[in-house]
Amino acid sequence: MAADLADIQPGNVVAIWGCGGVGQMAIQSAFLLGASRVTAIDREPDRLRMAKDISGAEVLDFSKVDIQQALREMTGGRGADRCIDCVGMEALSEGLDYYYDKTKQFVRLESDRPIVQREAILACRKGRTISIIGVYGGLVDSIPMGRP
Repeated sequence: MAADLADIQPGNVVAIWGCGGVGQMAIQSAFLLGASRVTAIDREPDRLRMAKDISGAEVLDFSKVDIQQALREMTGGRGADRCIDCVGMEALSEGLDYYYDKTKQFVRLESDRPIVQREAILACRKGRTISIIGVYGGLVDSIPMGRP
């Protein structure tokens, strides 16, 4: 369903966040729909190994590399044609976003942080498609819409 909603076309380059059960199915589906390259993004070694060994995806461990930079390098600066969020609910963040969220929680101004959606928006080639699968609750802030 995630790959179908992303409208993957033959030859597309696809980036998929989350390599659990839903992500593994999205990886397989992307290849079945004709994607030329699929990059699987997660931090769990077993999930990344499955994505690489069973599905043939290229893998990125978000705890070890800058995802935006890595995807730009892998796509000649263009970004992925299709980005799929298979994480569901809030993803674990590292770095400044984590401390920003904790500060907002402390002063009771918190809202959900769409970490994966932000990464997908920034990683996706301009004018292309992002597919969000799963359940998201609450209010969301910091969606980078309309950015150059």
